Amino acid sequence: MMNAILTPKKADKWYKEPWLILVVGGPLTVVCASIFTGIIALTGADKVITEDYYKQGLMINKDIQRDAKARAQHLSAQVSLDASRNKVLVHLEGSGVLPDSIQMSLANAAKGAATVDEIIRRLPLKQIAPGQYEGDLRIISSIFSSSVKLFHIKLETTDWRLTGDWFEPEQKVAQLTAIQ
Repeated sequence: MMNAILTPKKADKWYKEPWLILVVGGPLTVVCASIFTGIIALTGADKVITEDYYKQGLMINKDIQRDAKARAQHLSAQVSLDASRNKVLVHLEGSGVLPDSIQMSLANAAKGAATVDEIIRRLPLKQIAPGQYEGDLRIISSIFSSSVKLFHIKLETTDWRLTGDWFEPEQKVAQLTAIQ
């Protein structure tokens, strides 16, 4: 009997030991999860900071000043589409002298195969009458497709800017006012 107590019992195979799951299972799960998270982070990483972040930061002050100038001049605009002539028409009102030409930027989202990109098109507008501006849409081809329903508009000069959204450009007129 004494001999049976002192003699070590035959060891089981190491992989059949129940404590192995508790001792090795936790750290092994953490290592697998961190590798999986690392793969997701490397393959699907968004650009957090743009390449010209410093320049964009400096431009914020300039944009604020241009918004303030538009507000001081009480600027407002109505943007409409003349599809028969393939033109964009802008009626601009405000105090002070209106410029001979303004720049219009149209931005919209475009879905690609794997990403959603922002497409920005710039269109020069010429004054055809006091407060009336016109731009030729043939310069920026295929801007109004059936899938695009919303554009972000920016009317600007070097001194001021007006921004707003244009939903369903074929049917509606966009109203732009200075940011308060």
